Amino acid sequence: MIYIYILLAVLAFGFLIFVHEFGHFITAKLSGVRVNEFALGMGPAIFKFTKGETLYALRILPIGGFCAMEGEDKESDDPKAFGSKSVWKRILIVVAGSAMNLIIGFVLLTVFLAPTERWVTPTVAEVVPEYMAESGIQVGDTVTSIDGYRIYLANDLLTALSLGKDAPYYTVEVLRDGERVTLERVKFELHTYERDGKTVQNYGVLFKTEESTFGGKVKLILQNAYNLVRMVHLGLVQLLTGQVGMDDVAGPIGIGKMMVETAQTSLFSLLFLIAFISINLGIMNLLPIPALDGGRLLFLLIELIRGKPINPKYEGYVHAAGLVILMGFMIFVAFHDIWRLIFA
Repeated sequence: MIYIYILLAVLAFGFLIFVHEFGHFITAKLSGVRVNEFALGMGPAIFKFTKGETLYALRILPIGGFCAMEGEDKESDDPKAFGSKSVWKRILIVVAGSAMNLIIGFVLLTVFLAPTERWVTPTVAEVVPEYMAESGIQVGDTVTSIDGYRIYLANDLLTALSLGKDAPYYTVEVLRDGERVTLERVKFELHTYERDGKTVQNYGVLFKTEESTFGGKVKLILQNAYNLVRMVHLGLVQLLTGQVGMDDVAGPIGIGKMMVETAQTSLFSLLFLIAFISINLGIMNLLPIPALDGGRLLFLLIELIRGKPINPKYEGYVHAAGLVILMGFMIFVAFHDIWRLIFA
């Protein structure tokens, strides 16, 4: 059975890569750019055919893919070359891959959340007296932020509490009778106690559930989509500021392991994880890093401002150097993933 889950993870990765490269491919075709090769995977081709001016290939290593356009990395006299098109068309082509990942992530999220009949809101339904009586939180309060972290969904509270710098004390903002009220030094601690003959665990505050409506589902989907984008941003900030280390970073192998574990739990949970990875992939590719789409986009924006392109030779040097560094980092992360798989 484990092999089926591994296959699912590989197929999910392949699907997200295909979606990304197809975004570049279809936008290039519509913009009149010659696509020399559209490939899924890397390494030697195990299946290929030519249709029109494009070679389509399936390559042996399921770790990437590419859409090779005429004149993308070097000068070309071909009137259908990438460099011969207007800067706006080239910007659209470069952005299209990430845009497709974001769109697919949103679609998968919609499929995941559409069947939801009830969900927990950040509105307080009950305050457990022995734990939160002195907090100032009241029944009917809607928690809007904790230590400045905006709360949209009940699950956001867990994220906010994990970020607290003065835990277990937090500054909580609530909406009460239409007015915003700020509560200082609210103590949140996880409590385990007996309730109705069962052992429960919570922070001493219980939240209301809301019935599903069409408008409510739309709101829920949009809030979850925003939260996934926010999680990617938060992760990047924490990585760049040293708040998280390499043990918290996973490459394709580590993510594949997470996919396998998630698939064993629930295929719907796997769907949510794939949506998150797709959105993550879309955002990460737009970072202004040489060799990534964001690096190319940066050069195009400079061209748009200057009114003329930077010498392709120098741009090529920058992207080549960025690719070497990026590949080195990916190899390092891959070895780290393997090390954790063996010795964790």
